This record gives sequence, structure tokens and C-alpha cells, in this order.
Amino acid sequence: MRCGSAPRSPPPDRGATISNCLAHATENAPHHRAIDPMFHDKVKPPPSRLRRVFLWLILILVLLGVVEGMCAIFLKVVLASRAHFLIWNPDLDGARKAWTAAAGNWDDELGWPSPRDAFAPPRDRTGAKYNSDFPQPGHACASAYGASFVWGGDDVPLADGWIEQLSRKLGCRVANYGVPGYGTDQAYLRFMRMAQDEAPVTLFGIHPENVIPNVNQYRGFMGSGLSPAALKGRFVLDGEGRLEWIHRPRIDEDGFLHLLRDPARVLPHEYLLPDTRDGPVTLRFPYALALARVAVMPRLRVRLTGRPSWADFYKTDHPSGTLGLTTAIVAAFANEAKHRGKRALVVMLPGASSFRARAKFGEAEYAPLLVALAARQIEVFDPSPSLLVALGQRSYCELYAADCAGHFSIVGNGVVAEVVMAELRRRGLVK
Repeated sequence: MRCGSAPRSPPPDRGATISNCLAHATENAPHHRAIDPMFHDKVKPPPSRLRRVFLWLILILVLLGVVEGMCAIFLKVVLASRAHFLIWNPDLDGARKAWTAAAGNWDDELGWPSPRDAFAPPRDRTGAKYNSDFPQPGHACASAYGASFVWGGDDVPLADGWIEQLSRKLGCRVANYGVPGYGTDQAYLRFMRMAQDEAPVTLFGIHPENVIPNVNQYRGFMGSGLSPAALKGRFVLDGEGRLEWIHRPRIDEDGFLHLLRDPARVLPHEYLLPDTRDGPVTLRFPYALALARVAVMPRLRVRLTGRPSWADFYKTDHPSGTLGLTTAIVAAFANEAKHRGKRALVVMLPGASSFRARAKFGEAEYAPLLVALAARQIEVFDPSPSLLVALGQRSYCELYAADCAGHFSIVGNGVVAEVVMAELRRRGLVK
């Protein structure tokens, strides 16, 4: 049998000849692969472009969900920390309870103390803080107005504030009309009300942070509780630079809840409105955006530079106008004192952060206020240099009660009293 062009040869075995022909045919045939139907079912076509896009979208959404969850948790942590003033998340049910608990017990202009509390212990019948060394009102050699750095913090006994220690050192009554939490605006108005203050000398104590409440009406925006007593009026400057008082809103319970829901509508003159430049950030979705807004808050950025968070409020070009407003309020205080035959002395009461700023930047954050008051010929005393001299080799942290922060300690109050007494005598204000 002949296969292709194979040469002639003796007839081979018939079975071998057939095998050789089949092998030759296989080698010269086109290479076609047999397709197994079962194999065809196992091979999957590549995913379509639309399907790939859909999968990426799912992945992105999952990642965004994780990021949102983490941001929400972080913001809740901030809300529960000392930095809670950065976040606005009013509890309306809690606000209703606060309204009921307050029961109208507030001051219609200043917010607090209420008329009932203004002359109740630990105050005496004149409204001054009770002085155990000179318990009988009248014949005070000096009086003092301001916030908690005048009243004396919760960290020390009532009798050991610097006003009370000053009173003992001078051997005469110094009437303490300070109110914790007050801005300089409220302290000034309290001075206006205290017609029974007969002291020939009056001190106006200003802690540097106290200027922020001057542009604030609802203290809840500064991290205080949701009490209706935290609502007050405020001063603004008119077109000629004169003080104009914006009254505290007259609202009922529904109006108070409306204030919390829509603050801008109820308080159009509030500088620290939520979601504004210096106001707190509302806790709401998207939480990543809320966290980003917190991260770029000016007060937070300032704090990270080593300066107090309120330092920028002392700048002449700050949008709040705090410096000009505070200067006008202090000038009004000094003019009222002069009108009543008193000599007024403004006393700056620095916190630990002010000393840190002075050490790092060469001056305290409130230096522009000192310059502005001096330009108006208002007597002002910054005790910081004298306090450092009095401390000698000791740290300024010894002036404060809690880890180089907070209010003056008992020792610190004593040092402040000594320094202020020396200044009063140097100016001829006391004997």
C-alpha cells in the first residue's frame, strides 16, 4: 500500500502500514484543537467595563462609609472632651428640661445671677461676695468687678481669693462684685447697677479670655450648658463708635428651642453662630466635612502655634471687632467711675497660657488692649512682670491650681494680692 511519497519497499506488515499512514496524515494536517464542550463551560469571559466600574463604586462607597464612621466617632470623642466647645450638637430634650428647671430664674439682660441669687449666699445683702474678715457691708476701701478670676475660682476656699487676701493685707474691706463667667460687658453693667458701691477705688479685673463673651450672646456657643440663663444681651458699636446695647431676646420655651434649631434667626448680632468663622461646627452628616471644618478653625490653628486660642480676637482687624468693642466698654467703665467720684484701675489677670505666649513671642496676647487703653489715658496695670519677679526662681505654674492651668491657686492668689497691693500704694490709691 502506498502512502504519500513513501519509497517502495517490501510489503510491510499490513497493520504497521495503516499505523504509519495515520501518523503521517496527522503530522501534515492543519492543527485544529478539539473543543471539549465541558471545557467551554469552564472558561468565563472577562468582566465587562460597566461591571468593573460598578465594583469600583461599591469599593469606594465602602471606604467612604468607613471614613464617615471613623470621623463620626472622633467628633463624638471631641464632644465629650475639654474641646467640646468646637462642636455644636444641642440636645433639645435636655434643653426642655433645662428650661423647666430654670423656671424663669435668670436676669433679663445679663443672664445670671438671677435677681433672687444676686443677693443670696455666698453674697451679702449688697451683692458683694461674703467677706469673713469684714462681714459688715459698708466703708469699703475698694471694690472689684470682673469674672471668675476676680470672684475666685472653685479651686480655692471663698476666703482665699486674691481680693479677700488683698483685703486682709490692707486691713480694710474690699467689696468683691465679681461673677464667674462674665464678660467685661456684663461686669461693666453690674458696676452700673451697684449704686450702693461706696468705695473710692474700684478695680476692673480682666482675664484675657473674658473679651470673647463681649461678642457673644448665648454662652452655649462657647461650650456651656443649654440653660436659658446663659442667654444675655450684648453691646455693639454704632456708626460713631458709641456703645449700643442689644437687649436679651424675650422668648418662651418654644422660642428657646427655636434658638437652638435656628440661632441666626433669633440672635442676628451673635458673632459665634454655629458654622461661622469662629463659631462651633454643627455635628451632622457628612462627618468628614464637619471634621475638616473643625481642623481649619482659626482658634484651633492659633492654639497649635503656642498662643492662646483667643489671641486673634485682640487683633485690630479681627472680623469680630472685639478689640475696639472691649476698649469702648472699659472706657465706659472708667468714665462711670470718674462720674461717681471714684478712681478706676484696670487689672489684667493673666492665665498660664499668657505667660507661655510671653515667653515664646515676647509679649502677652492682650498687649494690643494695653496699648489701646493707654491711648485713652485709662489707668491699667499688667501684673505679669511683677508676678515673675515675685516668683523668683519658681515657675509661673505655681500661680495656678491645676497643672499649670485654670484659676489661681491659694499661693497664686496670695502673690497676686501682694503685687496688686504694691501697685495700689505706688499709685496712691490706698495707704
